[in-house]
Amino acid sequence: MGRLDDRVAIVTGAGRGIGRATALRLAADGAAVAVNDLDGHVAEETAEEIRAGGHQAIAVMGNCAARADADRLVAACVDAFGKLDILVNNAGIQYVA
Repeated sequence: MGRLDDRVAIVTGAGRGIGRATALRLAADGAAVAVNDLDGHVAEETAEEIRAGGHQAIAVMGNCAARADADRLVAACVDAFGKLDILVNNAGIQYVA
């Protein structure tokens, strides 16, 4: 039994770095995770790693700063898992000059 069994989470920016680590940890603790990233390929890689560990995950590509994409992300999560308990707003962009 994990401490997050029966919980459902969305993690934005979960394809890489802190977001990926957060998504993996939430899943390891029992949560089903909707993995969001601008890059659908890395979002799917994270979701696949979660599923390979025996946990539930979906990948949802999109820009969570765009209302339509954010609405689609929440809808996909609720469609897949029936609810939403946890939201980790991790997405961010680093500009390098």
